[in-house]
Amino acid sequence: MRPSFVKRMERFNKGLEILEELRNHEIDKFLTDLKLLSIAERNIQVCTEFIVDFSSYILSKLKVEVPDTYREIIRKVREEGIIDENLEKKLQGIVGLRNIIVHMYADIDAEIIYDNLEDIIQTLREAAAKLLEFSKAKNIDP
Repeated sequence: MRPSFVKRMERFNKGLEILEELRNHEIDKFLTDLKLLSIAERNIQVCTEFIVDFSSYILSKLKVEVPDTYREIIRKVREEGIIDENLEKKLQGIVGLRNIIVHMYADIDAEIIYDNLEDIIQTLREAAAKLLEFSKAKNIDP
């Protein structure tokens, strides 16, 4: 694996670990502490971008045109058989959340993030595993 990929994968894993730690806080604390929400938002962003960047890299190695948007990249990864429709749907939701976080389209509902942290973590973890599995099967060195 390329050193830059290893570094990003380590950061991805650390991001998931941080998100898991946030689940240890009571919901009332999470909802009223802007620092906790900010930590959640940043790590959701970083982890989502890792998945999208890894997906783009795989698509480029397959000589498939890499779409311009995150949502289209996830769709293309499903079309290439790397992930299934269910995982695509979940990732599309996380990409949408990431877009809201990054572009500040609206105020983030901290309760929605808190209530969905476990699903977000599991989806990101599953996506990374599928991408790694596919890249190994196709001899793509990330």
